[in-house]
Parts: sequence; structure tokens; C-alpha cells
Amino acid sequence: MADEVFNPDMLKLARDARELTQSELAIKTGMTQAFISKLEHGLIVQPGEEAVRQISNVLAFPPSFFFQRERAIGFPHFHFRKRAKLGAKPLARIGAVINIRRQHISKLLQSYEANVQRPIPQIDLDESGLTPEVVAQRMRSYWTLPTGPIRNLVEVIESAGGIVVNARFGTNLLDGLSFRTEGLPPLFFMNSEMPGDRYRFSLAHELGHMIMHTLPDDDEKMELEAHRFAAEFLMPAGEIKPYLVPTKLSSMGRVKAYWKVSIKALIKRAFDLNLITASQYKSLSIQYNKVFKGVEPIQVDLEKPAAVDRMVSFFRRELSYSPEELAQMLAVRLEDLERVYLGGGRPSLRVVSSS
Repeated sequence: MADEVFNPDMLKLARDARELTQSELAIKTGMTQAFISKLEHGLIVQPGEEAVRQISNVLAFPPSFFFQRERAIGFPHFHFRKRAKLGAKPLARIGAVINIRRQHISKLLQSYEANVQRPIPQIDLDESGLTPEVVAQRMRSYWTLPTGPIRNLVEVIESAGGIVVNARFGTNLLDGLSFRTEGLPPLFFMNSEMPGDRYRFSLAHELGHMIMHTLPDDDEKMELEAHRFAAEFLMPAGEIKPYLVPTKLSSMGRVKAYWKVSIKALIKRAFDLNLITASQYKSLSIQYNKVFKGVEPIQVDLEKPAAVDRMVSFFRRELSYSPEELAQMLAVRLEDLERVYLGGGRPSLRVVSSS
């Protein structure tokens, strides 16, 4: 590592991923917080080999991780309200792991090329004069989706070049994060601890952001537009109406099983389409809370992404990368590579805290 440059961004990402403060890392490594702070601020540019080894051991990242020429990115503007209730440590942990996985995807894509015919476009609502509902209708047409429910939303997004990653966020306060960054396709990081019906709506919501919100705008306005897009994309008004008349709680289970959206979303959709009055919506919402108590019947399976798995398989089969070589390329420990990418553990990304 003598000829390489220590990257302070990587140190902070690794520390955040393990949910350690500077002082906690200092204690575990036997160093001073002043030393750790100066490392993170770039005031010490070349720590000694023993210091790197200690940091590597405590944070469970190989030494090469800290010498990558990468930079961390922040959350997109339209996730500000979503993350407001999260504590600083959980938010930093989620952001760090997403950044690390983004770096992995970037490295994999340097040698892997997907053939995308109809990529995810960017549509400015003000310039185009379109509503979120019209954009959703045009996207269904653009991707030649059949009438009725979308069978697998993850497949639709990944066929359009997007990359979906399921992650255990360790909180129900954040459903997903999506963003565009230079040189990469749209990335969607989704909380895998959600029920499958909520997952689908949240993913459609993030898709709406990726299509309609290139530039920052009012947070509440963007959230509402993404919600309207998701509702029309998953439950087109002209197709869903016959299934919602009459809107009765006793019949919504069958509708949910077919359209693969939550009963709560179906009731809201009926209200938005003026199929029920405000008082009826309030009454149904009260019934819903009394009957289900937060747990709906009819399980919708969680959709599983495949794009990253295909990339890893390409490296293993077509490029003849050994697990050791792949771990070296991604700057991860072999056991983490096996757990996250090679099926050696749970298939979804795991956000772990240090002991």
C-alpha cells in the first residue's frame, strides 16, 4: 500500500457501516480519536501499515478497501422527509452500505454490458405539461405492458436497465432509496423487511421519482406526484374501477390477491377515483384498522432482483473469476462476498452493526 493513497471517504463509510463513532473506533483500535478524526479529514494522508491493519481488523474490511479511488455520495433530495425520523447512526449505516454496494455495481459494470432496448426515461412534468397519471399510462405503453396487474415490477425495471437491490434496513421508517449517478443506470435500494404488497407500491413510487424528478422541487409535491404515478402505474384507473365497485372490506382480499397491492392502497385508490365519499373512506379506514390491526391477510411474495446476480455470474462463468479474485476486485472480505453475492447466506444485503 506504500504507493497508494489512503481515502478518508472509505474510512468514514466503513465506520458508518459498522455503526461506530470516532471515539468508539479509537477505543477498539487502541488509537486516539484525534488520530481517527485527522484521518477522516485528510490531515493524515498516509497512516502506517500497523494503523491500517488495526482499522481493517476492527471494521472488517480488507486493507485495500481504504485505498480505493472512490467518493461517497449523499441521499437524493426527495428522500429528505422520509429520513427525518431516522436517527443519525441508522441513517449513516444505511447510507454507507448503499454507497459500498453502489461502488460494487460500478466495478461490475466496467466489464458487463446489458442490452437495454427501452431504458428508464426522464420526463419533466413542467416542460411536458403531463400529469403523473398520464406519465404512468405512457410508461405502461412504452414498455408494452399488458392490461391488468403488473406481474413482476422488479423485472420491468431491470429489463429497462435499472438495478434493484433488496436490503434489510433494520427500520420500517424507510421503504426505499433511488438515485441516478454519473456512469450508472438508475439504482433502487429497497427495504426487504416490508410486506410484498407495500414493497411493490414503494418500488413504483421510487420509479416515479426516477422518471419525473430530475431536478429538486418541493418535497411534499414530489412525494405526492410519485404516489400518484405509482397508483396509476400499478392500478390503472380504467382497469381497476370495476374491481372497486362496490368498495367493501369483505371483497378487498380477492382484489388484493389479483392486483398484488395492499387493501389499504385499494381503499385509497377508490377514494382518489371518486368511487367512495370522504365519509365512506373514513368509515372504511376505521374498519380496516379494527379488523386487520396492521397485519393484512393474503400474502404477496417479495419480488427478487436478478440484475446483480447476473453480473456476478458473468464474472464467474464468462470471465473465469475465482471467488478470491472477485473479492479482491470489489475490496471485500471473502466471507462477505460469499454471503452477499455467492449464495453463502441470506440473498439480500445485510446491514450489520459491530459487536
